[in-house]
Amino acid sequence: MDTISAAQFFGMMFVSRITITIALNAQYAAGESLLDGILSYLLAMAAGFLIALPVWALQRQDPSLPIGAKSVRVFGQIGKLLPLCYILYFLVMNGVSLALFQLFLLDNVNPDFPAFLILAVLVGVAAYGAWRGLEAIARTSACVLVLLLLGTVLVFALVSRRFDWENLEPLMAGGTSQLLQGAALFLSRTSLFAEMAVLLPFVRGRKLLGFTLWAGGTSLFVGLLIFLIAGCLGQYAYTQNFPVYALTSISEIASMQRLDAVFTGVWMMGLIVQTACGLYACRVCASSLVKGDCPPWVVIPGGVVMVVLGVGIASSYLMQTVFMDTRLWLILTGVVSLLLPLILLAGESLRRKGAKL
Repeated sequence: MDTISAAQFFGMMFVSRITITIALNAQYAAGESLLDGILSYLLAMAAGFLIALPVWALQRQDPSLPIGAKSVRVFGQIGKLLPLCYILYFLVMNGVSLALFQLFLLDNVNPDFPAFLILAVLVGVAAYGAWRGLEAIARTSACVLVLLLLGTVLVFALVSRRFDWENLEPLMAGGTSQLLQGAALFLSRTSLFAEMAVLLPFVRGRKLLGFTLWAGGTSLFVGLLIFLIAGCLGQYAYTQNFPVYALTSISEIASMQRLDAVFTGVWMMGLIVQTACGLYACRVCASSLVKGDCPPWVVIPGGVVMVVLGVGIASSYLMQTVFMDTRLWLILTGVVSLLLPLILLAGESLRRKGAKL
């Protein structure tokens, strides 16, 4: 399997973070004061440095060995449960992201053809990228990142004309409970730690610096985004399922109205990169379950599962209640980001001491 630089890897993760962030709901992310969302994200990033410690420890032990292969080496056949857990996590996480995009299409765009066809095309493109390899995804992500940043600058510059300082509310008006709830939401929707556990062996260069710049860059982006939403939309943001979309729809310049098309395009491009990373991570984990290299076509059934999950979740209120619950995702993210790496570290420590596992 090919390798990429730390800049390429964390560039992909930056695109994925933005893709997830623009779909968040203001009420759950910020509570009574939108500006609290900025503090919540900073708190989430501070906690993220601690959560990532077991992954970094595994990386130092075996820099070139994926976590799935390491689990099989330490625990034998039962160790295959670990890569299976990661595969399930990536499939469901990306399925939820696709479901959110389909809900957005149905609520705001209302296309003349079935929305699931758009999901199928997006995942098809992502599967092709995952088939070609990590280098192909990274190069595509670099192009998407440039377009995303240019689109962001355009949108931010135009909507800032509607900024009103009177829309801003005092920080911590609802106490610390909402701050913690927002931090939990951001952490629950952070797949970076799981992707680091699986893909870091294929990354070369200054990885810790890349992680630090990723945390700082995403904090700056999220902070500016929430600040503009608070100043431009105020309490109106709470009435919107997709407040970032509402923000892009308020341009007063006649020639640049309907910036929501830019928003939709950015989201679609980001989804392709995010889904491709998830499918490639599934491919790496699947390689730990078989002898020899795993054939690249395994990304196809993975993509089918993602589309089916996305359509199913978007079509069922019950499934939305289950799969979009912050507490569930906080637990799942904690398991794949912290618990499983800690178990593997403990198992490796016992193995080196001569204990039979």
